[in-house]
Amino acid sequence: MWLFMNETGVKLLKVNEIFDSIEGEGKRAGQLVTFIRLTGCNLRCSYCDTVYAFREGDMLAVPKIVEQVHYHRVTLTGGEPLMQRDVDYLVAALCQHHEVNIETNGSINIEPFFKFPNVFFTLDYKCGSSLMSPLMLPHNFKCMRKRDVLKFVVGSMADLEQAKQVYLKYYVNLRNRMIYVSPVFGQIEPAQIVDYIKKNNLHSWRVQLQLHKFIWDPNKRGV
Repeated sequence: MWLFMNETGVKLLKVNEIFDSIEGEGKRAGQLVTFIRLTGCNLRCSYCDTVYAFREGDMLAVPKIVEQVHYHRVTLTGGEPLMQRDVDYLVAALCQHHEVNIETNGSINIEPFFKFPNVFFTLDYKCGSSLMSPLMLPHNFKCMRKRDVLKFVVGSMADLEQAKQVYLKYYVNLRNRMIYVSPVFGQIEPAQIVDYIKKNNLHSWRVQLQLHKFIWDPNKRGV
């Protein structure tokens, strides 16, 4: 965990970028959102598209961050936003007037943040092609709530099979949750995912595409 504080005791977070756009995926896809991308990540996924967020960023006090939020909906992302120890101060400030989506990579305990109102999680499960599966935290998939979203990013048929096995393993909790499956951009055809879902009768799964990568250049930042 990263901890930052200035000489006055004000909580600081290292912020990679703040921008307004549409939510590209998940249950708010297509809606206007202010994104707060925090610096740092504890994982190194093979297909990561935000490598620039590993280290780049400026130190900002929590009130300065909140001042830059323009929309009711906020997405807190990274990197891995839960990696910075004082992120709870930011979440506490944001949730007073905003609906907050925390995008997290599945390796850090989300339950301590359940105390905050107006907050939900988009929780990743890193499948085999990411090379990060061993770092997933099983407790997260047992405790996620109805409001939270589980996302499988898949790059192969093997990833799809792994996603199904994870879903079945935690079925008691996941059967009534929102499950999204998204292709690694350029590695697997969305039609293959649809065919797999049909073949396996996974009626509660949703196929999603990263809208921002179709609207703008896939490598464009701040969109």
